Amino acid sequence: MENGQKKPYRKRTRSAVGADGTSRTERIAQRNRVLVARWYYWTECRRLRSDDAIKRLCDEFFVESRTVTGAILDGDEYFRELLDNKASNKDLSKEYNSFNWS
Repeated sequence: MENGQKKPYRKRTRSAVGADGTSRTERIAQRNRVLVARWYYWTECRRLRSDDAIKRLCDEFFVESRTVTGAILDGDEYFRELLDNKASNKDLSKEYNSFNWS
């Protein structure tokens, strides 16, 4: 531009809807459901201590430990469902095939 004027920046906006049409809230709920399933896997199937399982989940999902513990507390009903059904690695693999359950 002339006379030393700077070109105005275009403001970036964040979309509340993902590429697949789901809202941010729905995507977080989906993530938390998988996170609870992984919590079940690490603590019940692999018999990892809870603090070690939280560290693993933090690394897997790139979130902080308070996010993991919050998701576990919110997903208690789903966790109880997994416990009651005694979900196996094979069951978890069918539902969430993008994770390694062995």
